[in-house]
Amino acid sequence: MTVAETISEFIKEKFDIGDDPDFTNDVHLFNEGFVDSFGAVEIIHFVEETYGISITQKDITLFPMNTVNEIAAVVESKQ
Repeated sequence: MTVAETISEFIKEKFDIGDDPDFTNDVHLFNEGFVDSFGAVEIIHFVEETYGISITQKDITLFPMNTVNEIAAVVESKQ
């Protein structure tokens, strides 16, 4: 399973998205209402624990992490 697939599955399960056709790896998670700010913290915690990385405040400021693919790109850059 790729990083993006793992993150996508986590988000679908955690936030009860199921098979919503509007949910893709490129959809803006926050603007489209799939995840709120508390959910963002949960996603960051998940990727830190799953991949043994640290997402810093600087990372959050420097890199867009609004879609599954953007989050996956940051994770892959830190591995």
